[in-house]
Amino acid sequence: MNMSDRHDGVLLSMAAAIGLLAACGRSESSKAPHTEPPPAEVSGRQKESELATVKLTQRAAERLGIATVKAAVQDLRAERRVAGDTVLPPGKAIMVAAPVTGALEKLGGDVTVGRPVQSGEPLFRLVPLLPLQRDLGATYEADLATAKARLDTTQLQLQRARQLLQDGAGSQRNLELAQQEQAQAKAAYDAASERMQRLKSHPLEADVAIQLRSPVSGIIRQVFSSPGQPVSAGANVVEVADLTTLWIRVPIYVGDLPKIASVTSVPIDNLDPGQPDLLKTAKRAPAPPSADPLAVTADLFFEVDNSDGLLRPGQKVGVRLPLRSEGRGLVVPASSIVYDAQGGGWVYVQSAPLQFTRRRVDVIRTVGRETLVARGVSPGDPVVSAGAVELFGTEFGAGK
Repeated sequence: MNMSDRHDGVLLSMAAAIGLLAACGRSESSKAPHTEPPPAEVSGRQKESELATVKLTQRAAERLGIATVKAAVQDLRAERRVAGDTVLPPGKAIMVAAPVTGALEKLGGDVTVGRPVQSGEPLFRLVPLLPLQRDLGATYEADLATAKARLDTTQLQLQRARQLLQDGAGSQRNLELAQQEQAQAKAAYDAASERMQRLKSHPLEADVAIQLRSPVSGIIRQVFSSPGQPVSAGANVVEVADLTTLWIRVPIYVGDLPKIASVTSVPIDNLDPGQPDLLKTAKRAPAPPSADPLAVTADLFFEVDNSDGLLRPGQKVGVRLPLRSEGRGLVVPASSIVYDAQGGGWVYVQSAPLQFTRRRVDVIRTVGRETLVARGVSPGDPVVSAGAVELFGTEFGAGK
């Protein structure tokens, strides 16, 4: 064997060894790999699309008051619900002042705060006080003496006229003139005597009393004086407020003013976030511009009719202000939405007669009694609008 043949044999032996090693590797790799157990196992998993369905009897549905409304795609104007203050418009609170200095006297019923009064109703009697004069008593005495002398003279003239008529020397006309003079003199004497008596009993009061009347119909808001109390000229005695018309002052952050749509009327409701019951509708009031620089707010004023007395000055109310932007989407009644413990929103959709399935929805915005949702229902789905809370309780074992 020469050297070349020996070299070829070595090469063949090495090739055979490499092929054997490759075959062994392939046989090892063909075996199944070792798999580890999953980190977690979930049993009893249920998709939201396969939630429990509540099936009621006809009697139960009637007892729960179940009603449905079809979900629809429509425009829903965005609005912002803010708090407003009920204030009394300017000029609706009127002061009753004393025109002259005098003493108040009770007239009719008691004048108390909160009492309703009518326009022109008397409230107090004001007896003016006389100026202090040193010779006032002497003046009244002189007037009384003069009136007494005149009365005595007219009585003598009357007696003479009667005697002449009886003797046939007088006339009936002279007798009538004498009677007239005597009556006038007696009236003057009675007035002078009454002034003198009043001066002795009430030395500072005048003869004529003034009635203080209510200028408008309304409510007595404040009482500044009481019967028997002397008041000076121009002093306030009673404040009467006309509450038939009130203003709603709504402070708005100045940066949000451009977002508020221009409206002529807005709905007024209570401050209950869950059930904002509509109270009234207020229209834009012709109020002067006002703002608060410390709070960085500007005021909007709305006028509301309060003839029924439902609102009071200072009462807080909710005001729904429409915004300029609008949204279009799937709208369901706000009463259809129920919330779980985590704040998630759900609705019940009628899948068959007397059969209701709960579906999750994303609440985008609630405007009044309508809610804009993002998913969970489709246009035309019959959504439960009344009785959704009862169905939620029935599903989880807390229903009627």
